[in-house]
Formats: sequence, C-alpha cells, structure tokens
Amino acid sequence: MAFKNMPSQPMARTLELALRLGHVKRIPLEKRNGVENSDIENQFSHLLILDFESTCWKNRGTAPPPEIIEFPVVLLDLSSGEILAEFHEYVMPTENPRLSEFCTELTGISQDTVDNGIPLKTCLHLFNKWIRSVVEQFGLVLDNSKGPGNMYTCCTWSDWDLNLCLENECRRKQIIKPLELCSWIDIRSVYRRFYQRRPHGLNGALRDLGVEFEGREHSGIVDARNTAKLVYKMILDGCILKQESREEVDLDAQIGAAAPNKDKPRSIFTVSPPKRKKKLFGPRIYAKENLDNVKIQVPT
Repeated sequence: MAFKNMPSQPMARTLELALRLGHVKRIPLEKRNGVENSDIENQFSHLLILDFESTCWKNRGTAPPPEIIEFPVVLLDLSSGEILAEFHEYVMPTENPRLSEFCTELTGISQDTVDNGIPLKTCLHLFNKWIRSVVEQFGLVLDNSKGPGNMYTCCTWSDWDLNLCLENECRRKQIIKPLELCSWIDIRSVYRRFYQRRPHGLNGALRDLGVEFEGREHSGIVDARNTAKLVYKMILDGCILKQESREEVDLDAQIGAAAPNKDKPRSIFTVSPPKRKKKLFGPRIYAKENLDNVKIQVPT
C-alpha cells in the first residue's frame, strides 16, 4: 500500500542529525536461539509474497476508496531464500482513473502506466493462469491434507493488501477473489512477536536485522522482493511457520501462550486472516492484526 511504509519525517531528521553527531548506538536484536529441536520444521515450503500499490491522496480523510494500480507477486522458496517466479502487472483504476500528484510521487507510477494497464478482473484472470502454472511446476498445494505436495500460502506486510484493499475492491466491482488470496500470513505481526519489537516500516524492519533494502521504496515489486528477503532472514533466525487448522482460535489465549516462558523451549501463537471485517478508512486501519491458523514457534 502507498501509506503503510511511509517514514516519519521528523523522526528521519532526528535520526540523521543523531548519526551526524555520533550519538546513535545500534543494538542488535537478540536472536532466540533455542533451535536445538531440529525435528520442528516449517510446514510451508513456499510463500506467495504480495505488495500492492493503490491510488492514494495526500488528504486521507476525504480520499475515495483505493484501487490497486500495481499487482506484484513473488514465489519464495523458504529452504533457499530464492525467488522462483514472479507475477507483475500494472492495473488500470476505473472508479477514479486520474492519479493524484501525491500518488505518482510516492509510488513512481505514472498516469501513462496505469492508462496502459489492465482492469483488475483481467489481472486476476492472468494471476489465476500464472498460479496454476507455478503450482504444477513446483508441486505446490494449499492444503496437504488433500494430497502430498509442497504447502504454500500468501504473505504480506500487514493485513492491508488482502483483507482491505483487494477484498473491498472485489466487492465493489463484483469480482470473485481467487481462493489462493483468501488466506495469508501477516509478516509484520509475526515480526513484532518474534523479535519482541515494533518495526519502523519494512525498510526499518530489514535495517534492524542488518539487511539492506534494495531498490525504490513504494514500488510494489521492489517491496515484495524485499519482503521476501525479510521472511528468509526470519526463517534463518529460527522463526517457524506452521498451520495447525482452519478452526476458530482463541486469540487471547494464543497470544498469552506466546509470552516468554523460561520453563518451555519454545512459545507458540497463531497468525491468519481475521474473522471480522475492518472499516475501510480511519486512523486505526491496522488496529487488528490477523492471528489464527498459522503457528509461529519462537525459540528461546
């Protein structure tokens, strides 16, 4: 999304000044190294990592609903960190076809680019063809209970992409959302709980782990590739992603179980799509994280 990784300008200026004065001390994040349980492995072998860009306006309070203008997906192999395949299309907005100056400046996407793009319905049709080809090529399955295969799911930086932007736009335009895009891991939420800290955007999350962000921020395909780098780094640090079931989960109980416990080698909680819908607009757009179905095991 256009807004989700925007840095705070006052904070950025403060950090720049502190760096110039030599008053910044970087403290590496503690790795929870209880990885001696080698029999515990990620249930997912691959992730579809998405990062949409949408129409946006400087004044969010009076802005119309966002429409996707860039639709990037990368297929990440969790065993190697390699990006195996990419899907990337620019999408033509139809409700508000003129991009704001703010949107073009933030995303780098020009009016000509979206004018030459394709409608969302066509984009999803092409995505369906692409996902069928990579599923066949790499032997992927959404649910391994229905047969053997390499299990995969989607992954996004926050709930915005799939729970808000695509969900609401498909409803407004009466488009069927692909099954593959109906469940996902919110890696921002996982990051917060795994490292026990709040990241300052995707760039900040990478920087805190000593990984460099490559490319232009707020380019959807660039953000998706960098999210893939972040996920693989988290896997190397011992983050375990497991899907237990599709049943309702007691969120409070799960988060409570994730609290550090010296008596247990690992802590467990779950992450998945939320059960309740969020409001499309408002200052608390990220107030609810998606937390059930996928188990994260945090080494201690």
